[in-house]
This record gives sequence, C-alpha cells and structure tokens, in this order.
Amino acid sequence: MVVQKDTLEGIQRFLNSLGFQSLDRGRRYFSRGSVLELDCVDPDHLYFASVRGERVYDVQLEFANGKWEADCSCPVGVRCKHIAAAMMALEEPESESDNGGPPVWDRKRIAAVMRNRWQKVRAAALKPPPSPLLNKVVAHLGRDLRPREVAFLRAVQSSFAKGARPFTESDLRAMAGPGTAFNSFNTWNVVDLWPTFPADDFYFWLFVAWELRRRNWSYPRFMHGVTDFSLIEPTMKTWERQKEIERWKNWFQRFESSPPDPEPGILQLRLAVCAEEARLQWRSEPTAPFADLKPAQAGKWADLFRQGALAVEPDSFPLWSAVCGTWSYDNAWWLLRYANGTALLILNRLLRMPLAPDRVVTADGRPLARPAEPLRIDLRPPKDPDGDYEIALVTASGAPPPKILCRLPGRPTLYLTEEVLFAGPPADMLEADARRTIPAPALETAGGLSALRAAAVPLPEHLARRVRTVPVRVTISCELKSFSHGQKKEEIFLSVDAHAPGMNLETLAASGWREKRINGAKKTPASGNGIVVLYDRTAQKHFPRVLESLADLKWQDYPTGWRLRLAKKTPELLAAWLRSLPPDIEVRLDRELSTLRDEPVSGTVSLEVDEASIDWFDLKVALDVSDSTLTEEELKLLLKARGGYVRLGGKGWRRLAFNVTPEDDEQLARLGLSPHDFSAEPQRFHVLQLADEATKKFLAPEHLEKIHRRVSELKTRVMPSLPASIRAEMRPYQTEGFHFLAYLTSNRFGGVLADDMGLGKTLQTLAWLAWLRENPPRPGPETVGASLVVCPKSVMDNWRVEVERFCPSLRVRLWRGEPSLELSAARQTADLVIINYAQLRLLSPELADLPWLAVILDEAQYIKNPDSQTAQAARALQGEHRLTLTGTPIENRLLDLWSILSFAMPGALGTRSLFLRRFSAKNDPLARRRIAARVRPFLLRRTKAQVAKDLPDRVEEDLFCEMDGQQETLYRAELKRARQLLLQLKTNAELNKERFHILTSLLRLRQICCHPALVDAKLRLAEAAKLSALEDLLEPLMEEGHKVLVFSQFVTMLDLLRETVNKHEWPHFYLAGSTENRGELVEKFQSAEGQAVFLISLKTGGFGLNLTAASYVVLFDPWWNPAVEKQAIDRTHRIGQVSKVMAYRLLIRGSIEEKMRALQRQKAQLADDVLGEERFSESLTLEDLQFLFAE
Repeated sequence: MVVQKDTLEGIQRFLNSLGFQSLDRGRRYFSRGSVLELDCVDPDHLYFASVRGERVYDVQLEFANGKWEADCSCPVGVRCKHIAAAMMALEEPESESDNGGPPVWDRKRIAAVMRNRWQKVRAAALKPPPSPLLNKVVAHLGRDLRPREVAFLRAVQSSFAKGARPFTESDLRAMAGPGTAFNSFNTWNVVDLWPTFPADDFYFWLFVAWELRRRNWSYPRFMHGVTDFSLIEPTMKTWERQKEIERWKNWFQRFESSPPDPEPGILQLRLAVCAEEARLQWRSEPTAPFADLKPAQAGKWADLFRQGALAVEPDSFPLWSAVCGTWSYDNAWWLLRYANGTALLILNRLLRMPLAPDRVVTADGRPLARPAEPLRIDLRPPKDPDGDYEIALVTASGAPPPKILCRLPGRPTLYLTEEVLFAGPPADMLEADARRTIPAPALETAGGLSALRAAAVPLPEHLARRVRTVPVRVTISCELKSFSHGQKKEEIFLSVDAHAPGMNLETLAASGWREKRINGAKKTPASGNGIVVLYDRTAQKHFPRVLESLADLKWQDYPTGWRLRLAKKTPELLAAWLRSLPPDIEVRLDRELSTLRDEPVSGTVSLEVDEASIDWFDLKVALDVSDSTLTEEELKLLLKARGGYVRLGGKGWRRLAFNVTPEDDEQLARLGLSPHDFSAEPQRFHVLQLADEATKKFLAPEHLEKIHRRVSELKTRVMPSLPASIRAEMRPYQTEGFHFLAYLTSNRFGGVLADDMGLGKTLQTLAWLAWLRENPPRPGPETVGASLVVCPKSVMDNWRVEVERFCPSLRVRLWRGEPSLELSAARQTADLVIINYAQLRLLSPELADLPWLAVILDEAQYIKNPDSQTAQAARALQGEHRLTLTGTPIENRLLDLWSILSFAMPGALGTRSLFLRRFSAKNDPLARRRIAARVRPFLLRRTKAQVAKDLPDRVEEDLFCEMDGQQETLYRAELKRARQLLLQLKTNAELNKERFHILTSLLRLRQICCHPALVDAKLRLAEAAKLSALEDLLEPLMEEGHKVLVFSQFVTMLDLLRETVNKHEWPHFYLAGSTENRGELVEKFQSAEGQAVFLISLKTGGFGLNLTAASYVVLFDPWWNPAVEKQAIDRTHRIGQVSKVMAYRLLIRGSIEEKMRALQRQKAQLADDVLGEERFSESLTLEDLQFLFAE
C-alpha cells in the first residue's frame, strides 16, 4: 500500500503525540500480527482496519487538513493501542517476499482477510431498509455506508420498530458513541424521551439525541450532520416546561393536604443523680415539671436532632451534646449507670463542666451541693512498729462522707454521692468502702511516703523526723552541630536530664521522663540510718511545657534527642526562650550558643547628611561601638540587622544596641527617627523635616549649616492677601490655612489639610484656588488650566453651592456621567471639574492623560487602602499641585496616612514596607510622635479646641448614630405596633382618646434609641449605638483632661452609663433624684483635679446648678422642648466660664429622634416654654404624629 510523503510524515507526528504506554502496547500488537485487515477507502485520506484485542475492534483512520484523526470501537475510543498498531501497519512499506508473493505481514493474515471479505458480503445482504433516517444519512454523507454505520442505523431502526414501549437507560446507552463516560447508569430505569411517540425513525433519533446531549453523552460522529435539534426544540421546551410545572404542583400539594408539623418546643434538660445511675430529665415548656427521659421520648428527640428540627436551650446543650447518641433498645444513652465504664467517662466530663447549678440535681430536684472544702485522707499510725496504718476518707471536719456512688479520676478526683459532689485526693490508695489498712514496713518507705505526699496527707511527727527532702535538678544541654557529616545545614541538639544524689539519671523523651542508663555508673545510696529520702521533683513539672514554646523543636529516635532546625529567626527565639526559663532549671550551652547570653554591642549614635537632590538629604548613621575587635564589615552587618542577631565568624552571635537615653529618644522622635530603624542604608528626608532644634545633638556643625542654608532659601512664610474674588470673611485660623496652602505651592509641595469637620476646609481650598489662578507659577494665558476635585457623590452639589457662594467667578462643571470624550472640552469651558470617586475609577485611563492645574481629593480617606483601584487611579492623576482634604487622616491604622501622603507628597514617608516597619511598631510608644515629625511640613490639622478663640462662645453639633442588630430589631417591632395603632385614628378627637397609648409608644421608641434595656431589663448587655458613640466621644476628652456633663432624662440610662464609666475607670459624679447633698457634690466636681464625667438627670440637674468647670456637654437623649436642652447647656455656659462650650446632641439617624429635631423647629412658638415635656407633647396633632411615625 503506497502512501504519499506528507501523509507518512503526518503518521510519524501522530505516533509521536501518543502516550508512551499506548505506543509501546501498539508496537507489540503490530509485531505479533494483531492488525488483521487494513483497507484503503480513499487513498491518502481514509482507511479502515481491524485489530484483534480482547475481541476484534474496528479502527477508522482519516487524514484531513494536514493531520490524522482516528477512533476505535474499543472502550477507550481514542489514542488507544489498537489505533497505534493500525498506524504502524499503514506506515510500513509493502516489501515483496523472496518468492515474489504478497508482503510478509499480509501473507500471515490471508485467512483473516478472506474471512473478513465473507463478512462484508454478508453485511451487504443485511443493509438497513429504506427509511427517512437512512435517506437523510446517505444524502448527507454522499457515499455508501460503512459496516459500523450500517450496524448503528439498524440498531436505531430496530429500536424504533418496537413501537411505543418503555425506553430504558440500557437502550439509550446502546446508541451512545464510543468512549462515553457513564457517570450514573441504571439498566432498568425508564427514560422519558418524548411527549408522543415519533412518527418515523428520523424524529425518533432526534428525541434520542436530545437526551444524549442533555446527559453530555456522545453519539457517532457521522450522525452529527443530520441531527437538527431545531426541528424538535419548540416541542421539547413546551413539554419540559409542562413537566416542570407538574412536578412543582405535585410537590406543593403536600403542603396543601398535609397537617402542620407539631411544635416540639424548646428542650430543657437536667441531670438527676440517683442511687444506681445519673439520668437525664426533660421538659419542653418552662412551667412544666421535669420528667425522666423514656425510650420513646429519647428516640423522638434524637431523630429531631439529626433532622435539624430540635431546639435545645443553651444551658441544656452541654448536657445534650455530651450524652445524646443513636437511639436503640440496647443503648439507653440517657441513663449513666455507675457500673458502666463508658457512662462514667461521660459523667466525669459533665460534672467538670461549668453548668448552671439547677442543671445537676439530686433525685428530688435540689441542686447538687459542691462544698468548697475537699475530702481528705485521715492517716492513723499503728499501735506497734510492725502494725498497720489505717487510712480513711473523711470530710474537712473529720466525719465520714456519705455513701460514695462513684469515683471520677482527674485533677482533682471527684467523689459523687446522692446529695453532694466532693473534690478529693487520688482514689488509688482507697478501696470501695473508703477505708484501708497498710502495713507499716510498706508505708514507711520512700515510695509509701511519696504516695502520702502526692495525696497531700500530713505525715505523723515520728515519720516527718525521718524524712530528708532532696531537690531534683534539671539540666538542659544545647549543642550546635550538623545532623550528619558533610552537611552544611546546622541544627541545635537539646537534651534534658534530671539528677539528684542517690537517684538514677532520668532524661526527657517524647513519651516523658525515663531512666538514662550509663555504662559503669553506680547508684549512690541516699537513704540510711533510718532516714527516708524523698525527691522533690518540682523542677521536672515544668516539662514538657517549657519546650512547647520552641515551635520547631522535634524529637528524633536516631540519633536520640531533641532537635531544633537553625533558621534565620532561631537566635532571637532561642535567646527569648532562655530568658523565659524558670530559675531552677540549669542550662548548658556550647561555646557558640553561649554568645546568645552575652550583652549586646553598645553603640553611640551620630548622624551625617548628604544633599541628594533639591530640598532632599540622605541621612546616614555614624556608629562608635565599645567592642574594638569588630571590623568595619561586621559593624555594617550589625547595623543592617537593626538590633537583630548576626552570626560573625568565630565570634558567635552578636547584636547591636544603641546607647540612647530616653532624652535622646525624645529628640530623635522630633526628627521622626527611631534607633530601631538605624541601618547601614541612608534614609531620605526633606530639608524641612530636619529643620528642628533636635538636630543639634546629632549633626556636626558643617551638616547643620547645610540644613539651615537650604531652609533659609525656602519660602516658609508665604502670607498672600485674600483674593478679591472670594466673597467671605474668613476667620483667623482659616486665613492661616489658606497661607499654609500657598506655602505648599510656593515650595512645590503637595499636602494635607486635615482640620476637624465643620472648620471650613472647602472655603480655605477655594481661597487657595482663586489665589493660584491669579498667581500662576509660569505666567501666561495658556498656563492657567482647569482644576479637578474628586469627592464623595453626596457632597458634589455641596461643592457647587460653596463655589457659587464664596467664589462665583469660578466656572464649575459637575460631571454627571457624560462620555469620557467630553473631558477635554470640559477643561476648556470650566475652571473646576467635580467628579466622584466611582467616576474616578471609571474614567481613570482618560483622566490620567490630562494635565490639571490642581488635583484635590475631598474626604481623602477614600484612598486609605493603597491597594484599592481608587487609590491607584488617584495616584495616576497629573496635577501641577496636589491637595487632600480629610477630617480623619487616620481612621483605623497608620497606613491610612501613608496612602494619603503617597498621593499628595510621594516619597515623604518612604516606601510602604519601610513605613510599616518604622511606624507601626506596637512596642514603640513614640511611633505616633515620630510620624508627626515626618509629616509636619506637609500636613496642617486644627481641632475645634485649638481654634476655640476664633469660634463662637457656644457651639452645638448633632452627632448621628446608626442602630443595628438587636436594638434595630426591637425598634422596628415597636414602630410597627405604633403605626398600626395610628392607622385606626382619623380625627384629632379620636387621637385624644388614644393619646396615652400613642405617647407610651413614643416613649418606648425613644427609650429603645437610648438602650434596649430601658424597655427590657434582660437586654442589659445588648449592643447600644449611642453608648458606643459616647465611649468614642469621651475617650479623647478624658485623655486630654476635660470635664464633661452628660444629661439623660432616664435614671435607668444614667445607671447604665455609670457602669460604662466605671469600666473605663474614669472619675465620675452622679446626680439623680435620690442624691443627697447636691451642693457638696457640685463643689467637689468644680474643684476636682483633671478629667471627670458628671452624669446628671434632667429633672434633678436641669436648673439651679453652676457647673462651669466643664466645657463639654453631651445630651444623651433629646427632649421635645428645645428650651429644656438650652437650660441643660446653660449649666456650664454661664458667668464664670472661661472656655468655649461644645455641646453634642446624640441622635439615632432615621429614627423618632431625628423627626423630633425637625418637629422642634416647626413648634418654635413653644421654644420659650420650660414647663416640661407634658405641655409640648399635648400640642402634638394627628398630623404631627403621622409625621413622626412615617418612613
């Protein structure tokens, strides 16, 4: 058989692509003549072969588009050994035999070829009869059918001819293609294929193929071209939809016809101690009596638990989880019999749990007593030297204990009686009757006396005189060596030995202490002359616990010992471990490891600076150490380690500690430096970061001169006039803020304006923008471009309003989601483009290509995560000037500030990893001071207290909180009830009849806003939003030493507040209706030193008090009448007050409290009425109440 060259090359590529196993087995099949027949259907394109394996398999080889494809009728189907053998037969050239006969390999199979030809003739006689399916297949293929194709079509026709019978999965599998993976298969499962039986075999096949496709089963490739699913798709989708509807109807019908499942209730359990066993008792209603658990009920509860339908009371769950098992008549798991070892294990575990007292009871239901005094062993000496000692178990008073039902081993041993659960000594020495006799010669030995000591039994005087206690010493030996010869990796080998005179040497292994046998060693007797030696093994009790802190320490059997892998951090860990060991443990270290105990190398610090670029200097550490043996290279290694251990050749491990006094540390902190950060690598500083008096201590005069010269060149005092285009009278601190921004611009800095909320950051920024446009850095008509503001979506309109109010000459463009192509045009028609952070992310590629005069990030905490898309998009913006505005530069972590500065002033705080290492150290109390020094030239922050002179005498602010969890659920439920009541009222007359109930609901809603415990005392520990907000508010005020008045109209709320204040250990005073000596209390508050909180009831302290020592007031809950709130604030805002009074009103957002504030403004006619809430509430109309209860 002649094959063209490119076809032969394709055969080689195909064979090379087969796996080794298929190729090797195929070669063996070919060599032993398993290829029975090789027929050429289409020269160089299509061949059929028959290959004998477990049976004769048909192989089809097809060459198309420059590559071979093949499939086989064997279970593997593709890339199998039969295909490999057929390919090798096709590849072999036809060589003639010596006598000119047929090819050698063909001659061997002549009989098989003749038999196959006969089978072909027979198959031709069995051609499938004409049918729609046959006609479509032949028309599509355009050729005669092959034997396998004929066989497949006859199978389909045969199955169709059987008519509308049950079609099984076995029938379906017979029509699947070779190599199909049957994930699930059940021969006799009936398959629903069609709504009605098909009219001909073609549509029969389409329905079968639809199911094959649904199951991801394959079918023969030659059938793909005639399988047009669009012919039956509408019918199948309609039918499948009908079946789905019917399935759901049948499923839902169960709910319509079935009675509801009975409520099992909440299972409560207790354990009753009886004479023969401890048994579980149960009830499902709180008022019902407990009853013994019976087999049927136990089975029911166990089944419900397995089904997830059992609700178990929390106090009962430990009992249930410890005892419950699979129910059976042979396994009464609810009975814990004292004679059953498994039951005793469960009982032992239960009685050691911290269960509520009423969960373990006596047979008559009383809580099982647990006396504090344990049982003890009473030892009575013998009457003569060779007699017997008598030991007995007695109570603390010496009386015999009640009958002991069982002993439960542990620490301590528990002794259970019908009325009492005792702790007591180990039970090994006692028999069932709690009394025993021991021969004196046996007890008066080292072992006997040790047993008495373990049971805490006092020794009689005649025995105590004979006892000599010898302490057992424990030694840990550590040696550094390679695990085996020739290895470079080193490990630390530890051995732990215990020894004492007269005692065999013991060593600690993974299984515990064991004797260590030493050849030739002789035990020295420690006892004699009537003396009994007892060994004090206290030092051994530390083990193996003290070894557990060495996480990588492992025990190995050969060579025997403990082994610790030497890693990078091992020296620090080992040194800390050595310091933590108890003093009664001796440690022996080899020469190199012993250096871990040496004092660190002491170094004196001085600094050097080199000018790196304009305004930037590299700061280096110049080190002078006490150890003159260290080389310069070794000093660099010690510096680089930043206080960590460094292994120096021949000198062991050393570490460097700077000789820095607390005063030096303070001075370094003013420069933003820490001794822990000193290394051989220079640190980069801006010149203004070094412009502090603290540099004099560490810098040489010539370096100081460099710094001062460059600082003098900077324009640190930029004080321009307010631009004429600003329509506002700025307060002094706002003018200073404007000057700060101008200073940043003049020195080519970016920066952060971090004033408290409400101090006018927007106005200061607008003044700066106006000045920037009037004084461009490079004068010219084309240099003054547009500026970009990025802010939260909620304040975009506020920016527009502020610009129109304070700087109307600025043209503003709010971006409303227009196409990005309009950005360039917007820069030409607007001076200020305002977008939100979501738009920043969406427009990032286009925005990054545009230059801006200034880029301003408002509420810059939005970029606090440096890895976020928002932060990355912000850093990509191009701005001549960069400014960030935020009232909270640090929300959760110091990295927030680094992320903000990385936009405003890149490089000012170094790299992210370096920043985290320097300023997030938990053990560095000066970390925040150091970072403050680093950011000082680029950040301005003023609090309300700092600018108090520029503020009004009295500032009031509403602080909103949001409920969640249990508090919100309780509030929503009460609000729903109130709305249902209000919906029934149509007129004010009807309202007056129900006013009491309505006002009661209003009161409950206000109480829930304060704390859920005001309406349900059981919720005392529930979360309360206002309470958390008050803690956050008071904490900084207490740290700064302020006095604060906290008002509430609810005395119960004041009690809850007092608990919170006590938890924080803040000094406080309390004034309610029951308080006596009010004048003395007020005088103490006024004269008290430092911080304090005064908790005051409205009715008691709203009038007649002079509390000018406080400058902060917190109105914890609002009143209907604003005049009452004014009276409370006036307790401190009166003659004699020298500070600005800051009043905070805590409100729950979206609640009745927020509506009350709005209603107060509407009811302004009652603002001067101070008669109380009753008068105000009486004025509420039906419309007012509908407003209060509305969404």
